Amino acid sequence: MMIVRKFVKNPEIVKDLTQEIFIKAYLNYDYYTETGKVRAWLSVIAHNKLKNYYKHESYRNTQAEFITLEDYMPSREILPEQSAEEKDFTEQVIKIINTLPQKQRDAVFYSVIYNFTEKEIASMQNIPVGSVKSAKHYGLEKVKKIILEKNLINNDLIGKVKNNMKKLTKQEAYALLYQYAKNQISGEDKAAVEAYIKTDGEAANIAEALRELHSKLTYARNDQTMHYNISISLKDCTNIMYSNIGTPMDKEETEKRNAYLDANGGNVPANETWFNFGSDGTPNTIQPFDNEGNIIEYAAAYNAESNHTRYHCIKLKKIYYPTHWQCSVYYHENCGSPYKKLDIAPNLYEARIQNHFGGDVKTALYRILPSNAVNIKVTRGNGVLDCGKYKFLYADRYVTGDEGIYAECTFNLSE
Repeated sequence: MMIVRKFVKNPEIVKDLTQEIFIKAYLNYDYYTETGKVRAWLSVIAHNKLKNYYKHESYRNTQAEFITLEDYMPSREILPEQSAEEKDFTEQVIKIINTLPQKQRDAVFYSVIYNFTEKEIASMQNIPVGSVKSAKHYGLEKVKKIILEKNLINNDLIGKVKNNMKKLTKQEAYALLYQYAKNQISGEDKAAVEAYIKTDGEAANIAEALRELHSKLTYARNDQTMHYNISISLKDCTNIMYSNIGTPMDKEETEKRNAYLDANGGNVPANETWFNFGSDGTPNTIQPFDNEGNIIEYAAAYNAESNHTRYHCIKLKKIYYPTHWQCSVYYHENCGSPYKKLDIAPNLYEARIQNHFGGDVKTALYRILPSNAVNIKVTRGNGVLDCGKYKFLYADRYVTGDEGIYAECTFNLSE
């Protein structure tokens, strides 16, 4: 089969995969609805088979060489049932994608045209998932910019294309939720989040609460570092933390560094550390975002002795003056309830949050409370912020390097 040959060079593997594809098609033919699109139906089966093949452990043990997109994209076939207008637009988009730098071209093509996940693409190419996300993000932005510049499609249709381009998993959606709430997000990601929250009422309510919370933040002086964490606990015992660091920037230094980024494709000098942050435990952060929602690419270094990971920036779009933000997301599943049941009274719970930044900083902590929390009594910290669907326990103040920050409260749960 042509599709298999274009993705796998080893002829024996091509033969085996093609046989399996046609066997699967034969076994499932009763479920095929006769619409004159047999080739398209077989194409779907083939691509699903290829995805499973690349996931399988045996793929990593073979000597098969993956075909590059340069071999495939120029000969992209358009199905005969497509309209002339759609064919022309598809051909134009393929040509645009083919002009991207190789990493961006691969990430966009594999994810958009054949719906491989970012993890699958990373596994196929043996590169970090963060590199795939970054390449895909910047590649799609370039493609959409060229589409609009060439007036190939109007804004209404571009919105539809965006929705078709990206469907988010739960983890991906929640990673973008705070960026969405504060409207620091690309158009494609915004459309994808809006499509997702229509299927997840809890996510929709949290987005609304985050939007309200963000409007109530107080900021540090322009010469002072600012840090704040927002801790979200979901009903399924997943915990998400949005961790944000605002670094004050010198105007002359910002201009100098941005000139370097422009000249070097956004890459930070290998022998310099521009921005960094740390967290306890093994690497688990989701790619950080900047002031406008652009992805910042980081490398992680884990110290087993101290059980601590340091992240340092290796690629970013630009640096912002007077404050450059790094907005990271930590996602932990199956954490159990973060609220402690107290024995001193029935239906009494305790919530707490704490942090030690390790420097002079304006810092704040916000912990979401259950939507049915009542009779809230703050025992430590600044108080509770009412943000519509949810309330947040919080502490907010300036600290020195040896100081920590804490917030605690008790509450009941209503029926």
